[in-house]
Amino acid sequence: MIRVCIFLALLSISFADNVKFKDCGSVVGKINSVDVNPCPTEPCQLKKNTNVTISMDFLPNSNSATFKTVVHGIIGGVPVPFPTANGDVNPPVPIQQNQKITYTNAIFVEPAYPKISLVVKWEIQDSTGKDFACFVVPAMIVG
Repeated sequence: MIRVCIFLALLSISFADNVKFKDCGSVVGKINSVDVNPCPTEPCQLKKNTNVTISMDFLPNSNSATFKTVVHGIIGGVPVPFPTANGDVNPPVPIQQNQKITYTNAIFVEPAYPKISLVVKWEIQDSTGKDFACFVVPAMIVG
């Protein structure tokens, strides 16, 4: 079963769509690329009742024994928390300075979410709450 999950995760990453992102304050790291699956066009259309997978390559500038994923939908300037589908699934801990990290996680777009335009803000924070990586991408929740 674990092999099937790993295979499906790798398969979804291979079909991910590289998106234009804006760095929103990566303090202790540098983002190299962000992929969103599915997102064939921008703004990314987040379809209700589906998972949207994020894959990001970044380079941390410091070590950290732990990390935390924080995701918000920014709607009219107001941040609304989005829980991640898989919790803090990776990167491996501890995070080592100057070691390239490929981070993968997902959000589930709840059927109850309203159809709306928003900006998704995704942060990977170190043990002190500083952002290894922070990016925003425009999105729309669709039916």
